Amino acid sequence: MGAEAAIGAIARDGFCLIEGVVPSDALPEIGRQVVAAQGAHNSESEAQKQATRARGHRVGARGVSSMRQIINASQVFAPYLADRRILDIVEACFGPWPRISCTDCVINEPGNERGYWHADWPYNQTNASHVAAPYPDLLMHLSTIWMLSDFTRENGATWILPGSHRRGENPSAGSMNGIDCDRALPGQMQVEGEAGSVLVYDSRLWHAVAANVSSSRRLALLVRYAPWWLNLNPTHPGTPEYQMMVDETEGKNYEVPSLRREVFDGLPPAVQPLYRHWVHP
Repeated sequence: MGAEAAIGAIARDGFCLIEGVVPSDALPEIGRQVVAAQGAHNSESEAQKQATRARGHRVGARGVSSMRQIINASQVFAPYLADRRILDIVEACFGPWPRISCTDCVINEPGNERGYWHADWPYNQTNASHVAAPYPDLLMHLSTIWMLSDFTRENGATWILPGSHRRGENPSAGSMNGIDCDRALPGQMQVEGEAGSVLVYDSRLWHAVAANVSSSRRLALLVRYAPWWLNLNPTHPGTPEYQMMVDETEGKNYEVPSLRREVFDGLPPAVQPLYRHWVHP
């Protein structure tokens, strides 16, 4: 799918699928490093989730593990993040100087529970920092899910609701006009794809974690692309916006750690501009 067709699909349906972005011979090593990094991080991540749940906040789906800014632990996938098939779409939507706002790994273990309907930051209403509904009719953020294993109905291919990005709200905060964020919705579909494919979607699109009823893990990277003008400070602990909106309200928020200088220095030249804003002393 070319950039023009992809942009048309995103505008119409809220998403598109770009196939074959990551070569098949690179996938085993990427998957190995992602699993190893997440395994080393898992106890800390789960402790944070439990603490957040104890404060009364909803945090993801049980059986799904993640690691924020995994590029600090592994850079094997980094060259593909600036693939022109992806950046042509991003730059057509946002113009020059786009930035990567997050780089996470997501592992759906066999037996994970289904998640709730939501939209990504800054539209997820469970976060302390979010755009208030009704949203302006403006694309502010592009989310991508990089399929490191095949996405199938059995192993938890992501649920989406096509066209929902054109609505001015989402049900992440709870029931919305009779819509239960934990229930199936008419028109929902799972996005299936071969490993190496990338799902690109308007971050307003309603989506949900699907149950993995297979016997194998489902591996993915979650990478979001933002225009230069979108303020990412509310997602970065230590900034005034984060302190004001999250620390002082004891709220839950999407958090993105800094990128280590030595990691940034080792990134391919085409990728460095996408991460420059995350490098801090």
